[in-house]
Amino acid sequence: MNLSNDQKAALYNEGLRRYNLIDEQIREIKSKSFEVSDADMKKINELEKKKKFIFNQTQKLHNR
Repeated sequence: MNLSNDQKAALYNEGLRRYNLIDEQIREIKSKSFEVSDADMKKINELEKKKKFIFNQTQKLHNR
């Protein structure tokens, strides 16, 4: 599938928006207390996986 530069830019911007929202969620979890609970750490790890997926998807846009 060939995307125009405008389409790539829109997808990239949406990915960046989602990435930043996840980053904010991670900051909120970490700011709740000095020690991060096991449950919070599990949630952080899940969010980090989502960030990595989004990052990889946006990188694929540059290779198209």
